[in-house]
Amino acid sequence: MKKLVWLAALVALFYGHSRWMLSESRVLRWIEAHEQAVFEQKEGVCNHFSFDTEVSVRAVHAKGEWQLDGDRAYVCDYIKAANATVRLLKPAISTDTQLVSVQRSGFPWMSAEVKVKQATQFDLPGRPALTETGETTYVLRRTIKTVQIAKMTTRSEGNFPR
Repeated sequence: MKKLVWLAALVALFYGHSRWMLSESRVLRWIEAHEQAVFEQKEGVCNHFSFDTEVSVRAVHAKGEWQLDGDRAYVCDYIKAANATVRLLKPAISTDTQLVSVQRSGFPWMSAEVKVKQATQFDLPGRPALTETGETTYVLRRTIKTVQIAKMTTRSEGNFPR
């Protein structure tokens, strides 16, 4: 009987941990922290991506469409290159992220499809503000300590020059 109680407690703990890790508030905070870490090029930001990550980004700007499709290594290289420009220009960056939906899946909630809308503004001294608005769909996988991006699809529009 004691073993059955312990087993039931472990199952409840596992389900509770799954629900907590992929809860709306926790997922939104994690995405906001991830975005901030990308802009600041913090150490370990590539660990936010799983080894089999698929990324697809489409951004429509003043001079056409910009696209990025790749895996973890490609995305991490891109983040490093793009952030070198951000560090050089030193813009003030503000992002407003709104959670659209969280759909947990996998037994027992091992992943979630998360949709967010984002509006980002880059303020450069003596220049007009650059803005970008879009929607991103993340597939997040739960690990013991955190979550990782298994898939990311972004569609956005902005007034960035090319």
